[in-house]
Amino acid sequence: MKCKICGAESGKYPLCRACNLKKEKGEIIKCSKCNNWHYTQLPCPVVSDNENFLYSLKSSLISKNEQLFYDAIKEVVPDGFLVFPQINLASFINRTDDARFHNELFRNVDFLITNEKYQPLIVIEINDQTHLNADRKERDEKIQKICEEAGIPIIKLWTSYGVNKDYIKSQIEKQLNALPIERIHHFADKKAVETLESTNTLIKQTPTSSATNTPASQKKSGCYIATCVYGAYDCPPVWTLRRYRDYTLSKTWYGKAFINIYYSISPTLVRWFGSNKWFKKSFKKYLDIIVSKLQQQGFEDTPYKD
Repeated sequence: MKCKICGAESGKYPLCRACNLKKEKGEIIKCSKCNNWHYTQLPCPVVSDNENFLYSLKSSLISKNEQLFYDAIKEVVPDGFLVFPQINLASFINRTDDARFHNELFRNVDFLITNEKYQPLIVIEINDQTHLNADRKERDEKIQKICEEAGIPIIKLWTSYGVNKDYIKSQIEKQLNALPIERIHHFADKKAVETLESTNTLIKQTPTSSATNTPASQKKSGCYIATCVYGAYDCPPVWTLRRYRDYTLSKTWYGKAFINIYYSISPTLVRWFGSNKWFKKSFKKYLDIIVSKLQQQGFEDTPYKD
């Protein structure tokens, strides 16, 4: 949650620690007239009637905390370089295969440094305590891998250390002197990470299941629940499960029946519950056991194509 006054991260509370101290001193109030948080001496803010509008403007492109870092970065960045806030990955990174959807690139980074020709050089991320949460760590890891594969370094600045201009300057200079960096190949066969965000895309691409579908045509749809749980269609656990499906289940009448049932109900289950942590956690517990047993039986977890 963002602080209602300064826009800094405030966890599950409406005010950050600094603004809460001001509230205790009587400098900030929850106004009984406008029902908003604001400074005591200031008049009630003008609140637009958003009830009749689906979209409204944010108060600022970046938070107050990000503004402090932005000002410091602009001050210490060498002449001839530019700084852009809140840049989408898709604005400076291309996916090199022929995939129709690039959902993994629909994420913003806090700042991007370019040269005068707008060539992307360095990404800067501002991290607070929320980045220690499991979901944020997973998101940060994906961005890290995408940038490493594209060949652009990331500087991570933690808010808990404050705005240290000397440190920021030294990190920027260090990364500029190290360019170009060696690219790291994270995604085999040029396939980007299949995230939960792309699971719905996968469902949309797949024809609606019916009783007349054969297992051979259905299996190309993807392992919906496994993909949702493990976050990727191409990853070791899912490769193991897909091998078991093709080499064993599809060879028996009851296995084919299971495949038919699975592809009839799993897309709906993922569509309804796939974004819930309990769904992934519950299924992962059992899938991990199944995958472990299958691997012990000789089903490999190496890359596999249907």
